[in-house]
Amino acid sequence: MTFKALVAGMALALMAGLGCSPARAEGQVNAAYAVYLKGFHVLNAQASYQLQPWGYGGSTQIKPAGLISWFVTMDVTSRVQGKFTPDGNVQPVLFDSGGISRGKHRHVRLEFSNDIPKVTDLQPPETDREPIPDSSLPHTVDTLSGMAHLLHALATTGKCDGTQIIFDGIRLSEMVVHGPTMADIPQGQDEAYSGQALRCDFIGRQLAGFVKDSPNRAKLASPQPGAVWFRKIDGLGLVPVRIEFNHPKLGRVMVVMQHAVAP
Repeated sequence: MTFKALVAGMALALMAGLGCSPARAEGQVNAAYAVYLKGFHVLNAQASYQLQPWGYGGSTQIKPAGLISWFVTMDVTSRVQGKFTPDGNVQPVLFDSGGISRGKHRHVRLEFSNDIPKVTDLQPPETDREPIPDSSLPHTVDTLSGMAHLLHALATTGKCDGTQIIFDGIRLSEMVVHGPTMADIPQGQDEAYSGQALRCDFIGRQLAGFVKDSPNRAKLASPQPGAVWFRKIDGLGLVPVRIEFNHPKLGRVMVVMQHAVAP
């Protein structure tokens, strides 16, 4: 089983909390999540983030869990730094992600200047992918900054409507978010929280950076729906307690919060 695209989606989803904790604007939040695929607990994820009025920073670490850990060696850490502009937009500074995945050490680093990302390191090179035109890169953001931008609106305006073009170093994707609505938190995977929460619905789809002659191109380019539930937790503010999304090849993915604390 390959987890590369799943890791990208996980990182994007977990950093939702960057935009949603105004009550602790100067505090750091640490959260732990379990990831389920087809009912099986396959990954553990740790997210640590901090929000300031002028910007954000955070990191995620993802490792295999349960029986999957017997067969898959994986340890991927991603981190992000960025700023919020006066009009509420996001201005990434740095995105760095690396570790062991699919049997190799992998690393991608993006540095931003004048709203344009530059890939300063990509190991190993992804030579089997269709190139992304340089003209498509201005005003794109990395996966973590994209979610910070789109969901920061939930804290500042009470809404999570927005569209962002995401560049992760090898793929170009679109993320469209709508909401929120009040909805019950689904149960069934040892959730830490139940009851009603704010739900933001989203649709993601890959636009470019496809593997050449991939038989899965049509699936990867098709819209993939998902949702994230936010619950107000004493001392932390609004925190993402559950995320669900469709992966075009792996199916439905569920991300369930185990606990969250402020150090």
